[in-house]
Amino acid sequence: MSDSEQVSVSPKKSACAACRCLGRLVSRTGRYASSCLTIFGKELRSYLMTPFGWVILACVMGLQGFSLNAALKIVKDAPQRDGLMFIMMSLPVFWFYFLFIFPLITMRTFAEEERMGTLETLLTAPVTTGQVVLGKFASALVFYMVLWVPLMLYPWMSGLANALTEFQYGYLPSATLEYRMADWMGTYLILFLLGAWFISLGILCSSLTRSQIIAGIVTIGVLISYFFLGLVPMLWGEFPAASIFHYMSCKEQLDAFTNGLVDTRPVVLYLTLTVLTLALTVRIVDYRRWRR
Repeated sequence: MSDSEQVSVSPKKSACAACRCLGRLVSRTGRYASSCLTIFGKELRSYLMTPFGWVILACVMGLQGFSLNAALKIVKDAPQRDGLMFIMMSLPVFWFYFLFIFPLITMRTFAEEERMGTLETLLTAPVTTGQVVLGKFASALVFYMVLWVPLMLYPWMSGLANALTEFQYGYLPSATLEYRMADWMGTYLILFLLGAWFISLGILCSSLTRSQIIAGIVTIGVLISYFFLGLVPMLWGEFPAASIFHYMSCKEQLDAFTNGLVDTRPVVLYLTLTVLTLALTVRIVDYRRWRR
């Protein structure tokens, strides 16, 4: 075979080899995702098809309605420069129920499996530890985001009420609430970011023990500690290292995002912490898996 023929054939072989590698990669990714989706569906059903999940949803919806009612009273009593979403999220009642959501969602993920003896069966199945952790994390995160769906209805319900008033009486109400979509989208983004990391922390705590109560107590203890770290400059005043605590303050981040001011630093921070926490959870579950 001449040199020119060899040169013309080699790119075809390279292309075929690349296609085979790509096919194997797609096949492995599909199998990995399929196992994750199976675990995801099983865990999500445990939230949505049991009274436990619906009780959490009902309690959160009730407290959201309480926050909305309190915010509307504040707006009624005096004009406010900030939007309605900022007022709702800055109330103390919000942080009370927000932080307690995560131990309720995550304390059963691994602790319940180990207490009932089903964790060994799950880990000996043809799935990796990473697939188990990702499936449980994704299902908890989806259920957590479902809890905030009622917030999306408030602007729609307000607009519908105004439209019905105009249709029936021929004029708009004299006092209408302005819903800025930037505030609502920013709120959902920061709730997603905080929820992703806090859920990964809860799953990590659940993987350390076989007791749901202990997992829940440790989770809420860690979350409250992190929340108060952001309040250090407020309690002790400004000092040289105060910028670190401002950077970690989830309250300041929530205040900014609820006003429609999206900062990329919290995005990078919480996505990085989520990945690192899930990786640590995988290592801990692997250790407990091979120690048996």
